[in-house]
Amino acid sequence: EEEEEEEEEESNTNNTGSEYALLLPGQTLRIQIGDVSASRKAWKKRRRNSSPILIPCSILGMNREWMVRWNVMTLLHQIGEESPATGGAVGVSYGKLARAYKQRLRGDLREHAKALGHDSVESLLQSLFDDRIQAEYGVQTFVEPQHGNLMLTTALTRRQARNFSNSAGLVQFQPEPEDDSEINDSHKMIHTGIAQVRLSTSTGSRPKFTQEPLGAALRVSPYDEAAERYQPGDEFNAFVYSYESYGDNESPLLVMSADDPRGKGVALGGTFGTSTRVFKRRIIKTGLVNDSSITKDLNDLSVGDGPISATVVAVSSHSNAAFIDCGVGRTRGKKYGGGIVKALGMLRFEDLDEDSDDIEAGEKIEVYIKAVSPQSGRYMLTLDPTIKSKKAKVIKLEKEADKRRERLTTKYNQEDIESLIGNEFDGVVKAKSKTGDWYYVQPRVEGGEEALPVGVANFFEGEEESEHGTYSPGDTVRVRIEGIDEKRGQLALTLLDLAP
Repeated sequence: EEEEEEEEEESNTNNTGSEYALLLPGQTLRIQIGDVSASRKAWKKRRRNSSPILIPCSILGMNREWMVRWNVMTLLHQIGEESPATGGAVGVSYGKLARAYKQRLRGDLREHAKALGHDSVESLLQSLFDDRIQAEYGVQTFVEPQHGNLMLTTALTRRQARNFSNSAGLVQFQPEPEDDSEINDSHKMIHTGIAQVRLSTSTGSRPKFTQEPLGAALRVSPYDEAAERYQPGDEFNAFVYSYESYGDNESPLLVMSADDPRGKGVALGGTFGTSTRVFKRRIIKTGLVNDSSITKDLNDLSVGDGPISATVVAVSSHSNAAFIDCGVGRTRGKKYGGGIVKALGMLRFEDLDEDSDDIEAGEKIEVYIKAVSPQSGRYMLTLDPTIKSKKAKVIKLEKEADKRRERLTTKYNQEDIESLIGNEFDGVVKAKSKTGDWYYVQPRVEGGEEALPVGVANFFEGEEESEHGTYSPGDTVRVRIEGIDEKRGQLALTLLDLAP
């Protein structure tokens, strides 16, 4: 019966699109100041003149990319284990991580990958944990060569990882509503006003939780003028300072700060635990250092380089890609042992031709460089030799168009779009192109209750804007559906004139 209730709860939560964020000190949220006259001293220090002042505030939201990054790091610290596959470091496979993300946080990493412009969870994770993030937080990704699985590891010991993460607060967010605009992509998560609290009577390996309204306050010093300069309705970014499950009249309380609390040495064993930066990091040995087979540096690669004789190291159905040894290496930071570590290239199945569908580990192939990301230590490969004649900007535009086309055909299948060809609709001008010879227009079906995705509206062949006049954002125009603009991956429209 309990399992049925959990499944029902998960189903209901997913239907609303909401999920939980694991909040730790130092995370940035958008807040709004509430009733300043209701400010009070910190609840544990009411009688002390030096007690910090708590100003009531509301949590508005947070950046989606950073929410996912923190959630992944915290889950890694909660469920990661030491294993030979990770060189003895605490680590977890991306598959186990994705399942934990769905079970514990009621979120789907695949949906986040799509929303943030990635075609797979693996691509998302590798982007989230580039060299800068590795140096800051001690979390890195690598491909386990034997099975081709993507792994995440942390520089913390298992005990440190558990102490760091197990007291994180669970606060609910949901994606900001989409407006179907291809020119105003939003990566915000909006707070729902809810936190998840573990019941004090809950015991065992499967604890029970309940949802409670979340209270929030901004913590300021009584010795400065900070409390006086804040006014009701002020909006700004602030850092998470602490979280108490029963800190506000037996309800959860999230305390924010204008300063990053991680720089103040939050004590281990406190509400959240300490920052990863105060721990002494261990050197993680997960790759080949100073390998004589490395003949090229990642920073020297350019789009179109090739043909390069390479060896298939692993083929992963989970990643929908093959990992290729091209003799490329990248410099490893001193915190991770220094030296040169081998960097495998990724050849996606979609870039394979018909003759190479049955590619196998150990096979020798010739490849070309399709994309290079020195910051994240990755590079993409293709078998298509025509890439040598394409400029990097053209390849980037083609990739962006492919992503937009995929989003469009996911929402409206090819038959639906073809059935609209030739039909005329009123539409709203969203923006004008930089060149000025076409517009972004969002068509609306008859009745005005449903809007189609934003499309690219051109004039009739041979016509110029001067024959119609200049349109501004917000103008209602008449357009005709022509299909899909393959160059831009959006609806192709013909601009007829201003709507009557």
